[in-house]
Amino acid sequence: MAASGKPVDVAALAALRPGMPMSAVEKAMGSVWRAPAPHKGGLIDILENTYGVVVRIDRKGLIGSVNFNSRFEHTIAGVPMGISLADLRTTVPDMQIGAESKVRRATRFGRKQLPEGELAARITYDTVYEINISNPDAEYLEPTAPPYPAASGDPGAPFSDVNLKLAVLSALLRVKAIDLGRPEELASHVLSRPVDLEKEGYERIPEALEYLSRYPLSDELLASVDWIEFDGGAEIYPYVWYFWGGEENAFDIKDLSGIRFCPNLKFISVISMIDKVDIRDLVPLSKLERVSINVPFENIEALLDLPSLRQAGRFSGAPAARGVLETLKQRGVQVN
Repeated sequence: MAASGKPVDVAALAALRPGMPMSAVEKAMGSVWRAPAPHKGGLIDILENTYGVVVRIDRKGLIGSVNFNSRFEHTIAGVPMGISLADLRTTVPDMQIGAESKVRRATRFGRKQLPEGELAARITYDTVYEINISNPDAEYLEPTAPPYPAASGDPGAPFSDVNLKLAVLSALLRVKAIDLGRPEELASHVLSRPVDLEKEGYERIPEALEYLSRYPLSDELLASVDWIEFDGGAEIYPYVWYFWGGEENAFDIKDLSGIRFCPNLKFISVISMIDKVDIRDLVPLSKLERVSINVPFENIEALLDLPSLRQAGRFSGAPAARGVLETLKQRGVQVN
């Protein structure tokens, strides 16, 4: 069924429970709804990194479990996300709170029986960070590796810098616009054999990098990128080098100019991975609203040529920067 034109309904997400039909998930997700792909084993994780909600559908087509992470800053079945342990004991007195885990540091679990299933709250450092409601009797289809599209085009295309393409792929992974499966599944695909990354993940896998550098990116996919962050902890890097620790400059970006191929970018954050940002590379991004640069930069006056800019952060230093930032403030741009 096609997605509706309605926005995500947060209240409806909070009300999802085991036993409800999949149509309840579709209604709550509104315009972002996509039916789970056959290989996902009933997993609906489109909102995992945005709204913080993951649902799994059982073999009967009903919700078997629904998981809320800390991004979902709302109350679920009477349990507010982010509530302190002390307040939780008072607010939900019938919750059974266990002892601190021996395998997860500063973590314990609270459990409460609901009519629809069991609620489990993960409490880390005396704060609720995750809430799961599940039917313990639900049975699920087994997930499998996704179907991988054939690689095509030149390495990095349409970008001149392969590492910039990796960052864009990571942005697409974040919103589940593409599906690479698990790093181990991709490695097995490109090597055409079973792979155990616990043993083989200490070095870069050239075949994985080659595949990702030629991963087909349609204009539609590029247009869907509205948020990108350059950081060594990005989701894409374990697919190339599972145990990469950031010590080497293997994924540093030398040419940012290709970012123009993502015309609908609204937010860009540079935490690392780029030695120096030339702000002029951002000028083609007419919809860019928020910019955060935490590395050296040049040509900061180009910020004045961003018509949609609403927030600029982490700029400091030279007198020229202060002058530009003052002008932005006068235009109503929030400067941090």
